[in-house]
Formats: sequence, structure tokens, C-alpha cells
Amino acid sequence: MAQSIGTTAKVLTCVGHSEPVELTTQLATSGEGEVWHTNWPGYLAKLYFNPSGDRIRKLEVMVTNPPTDPNAAINHPSFAWPKALLQDASGRSLGFLMPEIAHSVGLFDVYNPQRRRTVLPGFNWLYLHVTAMNIASITQAIHAKGYVLGDIKPQNILVNNQALPSVIDTDSFQVRDPQTGQVFRCPVGSEGFTPPELLGRDLAQLDQTEGHDRFRLAVIIHLLLFGDQPYKGVWTGWGDSPDPNQLLSQGHWPYGATTLIQPGPLTIPLETVHPELQQCFLRCFNEGHRDASLRPTPGEWLQALKLAVADLKACPKVNCHYYSQSYGRCYWCDRKKALGVDVFPKASLSREQWQARNHDAAAALFKPLAHAVTTASIYLGERGAKLSWPRSPQLQLTLPKLPSLTLPEQWIKYAVTTGIVSTAILSILLIGKVLMAQEDTESAVFGTLLFIGLIALWPRLVKPSD
Repeated sequence: MAQSIGTTAKVLTCVGHSEPVELTTQLATSGEGEVWHTNWPGYLAKLYFNPSGDRIRKLEVMVTNPPTDPNAAINHPSFAWPKALLQDASGRSLGFLMPEIAHSVGLFDVYNPQRRRTVLPGFNWLYLHVTAMNIASITQAIHAKGYVLGDIKPQNILVNNQALPSVIDTDSFQVRDPQTGQVFRCPVGSEGFTPPELLGRDLAQLDQTEGHDRFRLAVIIHLLLFGDQPYKGVWTGWGDSPDPNQLLSQGHWPYGATTLIQPGPLTIPLETVHPELQQCFLRCFNEGHRDASLRPTPGEWLQALKLAVADLKACPKVNCHYYSQSYGRCYWCDRKKALGVDVFPKASLSREQWQARNHDAAAALFKPLAHAVTTASIYLGERGAKLSWPRSPQLQLTLPKLPSLTLPEQWIKYAVTTGIVSTAILSILLIGKVLMAQEDTESAVFGTLLFIGLIALWPRLVKPSD
């Protein structure tokens, strides 16, 4: 088309709404049309160069029957669903209005370690699990309304820094008209995401099912949790390794029953994820390789991912490492030691995170210290000792006079001295641990002042009152 749509129709009618839609700046263009910013805050316009009657009818069905958004309660659009048709001054439908997915990046930037380190620093394995869980939830909601996503691929999924995904290009979905039964097919697919039974077939000539989406969803989840496609590895058969489509078609993945590929040196083992997730992958790529009905549903993935998220544990050594407790240890630390590669490197904490960490460290320090001082004070009680706790200087603790002890005076002195020395050693060790954990000047200063303050207050803690 020689002329841009936006130059011929700057103001459009929004069907079903009284307020017109004005096109402002062009965002993207492709072979089929254009995407524009509009004067409606939070909404974009997608306009086609030559929309057919079937395409417009498909959009009408989608506008009338939207799926339930699982993230509507937190005002996050889970899919760029058509909100209303857009028409020019002559009443000709040109496209549709849809929510804008802002402040998000493509799925490739999320699962690829190099891109993730640059675009989403600190986005760890826990976030990847939650992202996968949300994608399963969105897919379940779309299937519940009778739609088939069809062309699921990383380019059609955007994710923000809170692990909330959104599906775009929804007008390519397979849509069934609930009134007439007419099916508007999804004629396109993507390499690596097309289930084996559809390879080589003309997608424009067949109706797809939810079972086909189940395969695509499993590949997306595998990408997120393992950082790579499932049908990759070291070829152990004769000759050169077949191309990826042949491996997929023949079911060769590292954990197949009769596979001819083995995990590569950088492959993340299947056993690192929760056992329920392991079973979902095995069901999809082994038993469900040819039988779509045996593949896990989005709901089953959702439940398995919820269990997996609850099972994740933070590594005490690296703040971005999370690992499955069912696995038993931090795989990412082991991987870094063995390969020198860390896909979740330590991230710098924000000022608020450092303040919270310092507060928790101080609380952990004072709790055993207070207990130790209280224990030592019991031995000094015969002298009417009064102790002042530095956190609450107004509070005076008066201990009752204990009955006369029959132990030798020297034993009592040893007991008091042992209690004081033990408390001092414990304090120094804990403070040292706090100081070694810090990574910025502010935190080091805080720890140093804490240490000096406790040393200065120590005589007051153990000095008996007159």
C-alpha cells in the first residue's frame, strides 16, 4: 500500500463508544497493517491495509466474547484483546482498539541469560517460575472461552519486571463463532513451537485444538525454566545431527525413552525443578509426543508451578540464587563452581533493600545478646545489679535479691566471667558476620558504628549499681 493509513484517516469512529479515536504517532508497521498510539490513554489502534470481511467478522466475535482476565484485579492487561472496532468516516472497518502493554520486554529478553542480565537485572529463577505460572493461567483463561492461541512464540509474549506477562497479536488466534459455528483459523506457526503432528501441514486448512496449544505452552515453560529449547543436546546417532524440526518430529529430547541425544555440558538437568514439573515435561514430550490428549493442560501446569514456587528456597550465599528444596542444594552455586558460569549473578540491592537487610541483621544480633546479658545479670543479682538496655534507656530492670548461694566465691566469679566473655565473643562474631555481608560503604559504616557502640556500652551493661 503506497499511502499510510494514518495519513488518510487521522480520526476514527470507535464502534459502541461516543468518543472518537485520534491517531497520534505510528508505533509499528508490517505487511498487513500498522499500529498507532491514540489519544485514548493506555490504548493503541491496529489498522489493516486491506481487511477482508472474514477478518472483520472475526474481530466482532472477539470484541463480543472476551475471555476473563486473570490479572484484572491488579489492573494488569494479560492480553491485548480487541476492545472495539475502528471505522473511517465512510463507515468502513479498518481495525480495532486494544490495550497498550507498557513497560515490558519480549520473552527472549527474559529467558536468555545474557539479555536478562542487561534488561532485567535481578530477575531470578523464582521470577521465571512465576512468569511461567502466569502464562499458564492466561492460557487457561483463553481456552476456557473456546479460543486456541495457535502461534504461541516468544515474540508474542511481553513480560514486565514483576513477572506479569501479556499476550499480544491476539487477532491471530483461532476463533470460533458461538452463534454460527464458523471457525476463523490461525494460518501461521513458528519453528520449534509447532507440535509434531502439525509439522508440514497447511495450518490455514485445518482446525486446531487446545491439545496443540498444550505442546506450545510446554516449550515456553521449558524456555523459561531451562533457558533453551527442549529438543537440543549432543547427538549420539550416526552421521550429523538432524535439524531441529526433525529432532522434534522424531521426539528426540534428552529425557526420551529411545532418544538419540543426550544433555550437553551446559544443559540444566531436569531434576533441578520440582518433581511435579518433571512429570509434566515427561508427559508432554514422551507420552504426549503424538497423543495431544496426554499432554498436561494449562491448569495442570498451573498447579505444578504453584507447588514449585512454594518449594523454592533462597540461597544464603548469592542473593539471586533460588533452588528447589526437593533438589536439596543450590544448583546455581554448583554450576558456577563447575563451569564458571552463573546465569543468575549477584545483583546490587536498592537503598531500601539494604536498609531492610541492616535492620534484620541488627535485630538478629541484639536478640542473642540480650539473652546473654540477662543470663550474666542473674549472677550479679546478689549485689542488687540494675541493667539498662541501650535500645530502651528509660527501662530499668531491677532484679530481686536471690537466696545466698552455697557455692564458693571463686566459682561465682568464674561463672560471671565466663558469661561475660562468652557474650563478648558472640557479639564480635555476629558483628563480624554483619560487616562481611555488606557490599556498600553505607552498610560498612553502619556495622562499624554498631560495633564501636556496643564496645562503648559494654561497661554499663555489666557494671553493678552502687
